[in-house]
Amino acid sequence: MELSRRRFALVAGSASVTQLGLAGAEPLTAEVVVRRVQAELGGDWAAAGADGFKAGDPATVVKGIATTSMATLDVLKQVAKANANLVLTYEPTFYGRGDGRAAAPGGGRGPGGVSADDPVFKAKNEFIEKNGLVVFRLRDHWQARKDNDMVTGLAAALGWSAHRVKTDDALYDISPATAQATVDLIRTKLNLRAGLRAVGDRKATVRRVLLHPGAMTPATMWQRYSTVDLIVAGEVREWENTFYAADIFTAGDKRALVTVGRVVSEDPGMRACADWLKTVVKEVPATWIGAGDPYWRPTA
Repeated sequence: MELSRRRFALVAGSASVTQLGLAGAEPLTAEVVVRRVQAELGGDWAAAGADGFKAGDPATVVKGIATTSMATLDVLKQVAKANANLVLTYEPTFYGRGDGRAAAPGGGRGPGGVSADDPVFKAKNEFIEKNGLVVFRLRDHWQARKDNDMVTGLAAALGWSAHRVKTDDALYDISPATAQATVDLIRTKLNLRAGLRAVGDRKATVRRVLLHPGAMTPATMWQRYSTVDLIVAGEVREWENTFYAADIFTAGDKRALVTVGRVVSEDPGMRACADWLKTVVKEVPATWIGAGDPYWRPTA
């Protein structure tokens, strides 16, 4: 059927507008990706907050996105090898809370991390610049989501998702097993080398577990220890938490504490972040790269 002149003009005009829109489309830069992430997560993104660009040029066009619990140099090398160039990291990149703002040369470690003339800082920053990488820290706003992805991600990695206690997203009622068997399962599932530490009765039966990725405060442990058989945390302060657990064991209470490493405990949550990103940024691939357990076990 032939098109009328008016219909042809409308179709041609629509096509021109579509082509113009495609040609004039905003490039998918790191800044554009972050704006999209910010819009999805909501909240107030204060300039002085923990989240923000830490290295690289935000105007860089994004080829691929990688999430990780910590942008170690090894992780950054894997990112470059994977042909990705935007890194979303949960923990600081340059060893301080004021990440990305190096201390004055020769000034030693401060809130901004190591000094600008520190050889490790320089090597890492040079690698980022040489490979056109951009690093954005995404911690506070990812942690603030209604769904506690850091906990549920860790539970999924351990194979315990179906055992979640409905009244508390940090509690899991697992199939009864000895503490030793449970620790062995954790070591295997998280692919740990020597970073795992366990305190308590190896033979005690574990049924209820509390998952606490990241750093556990003494107050949290003291309040919740008696309600579970095992606590799985990222890290604790040894003189407060670990020896508290040791004294409980000495006193005859059959409970246990396991620490797997702060960064290791947060990796599964950032794997969940990569899955979430695939629904937010569909133009480029998003993948998770684990920082892993950095410790090695000495030989006898």
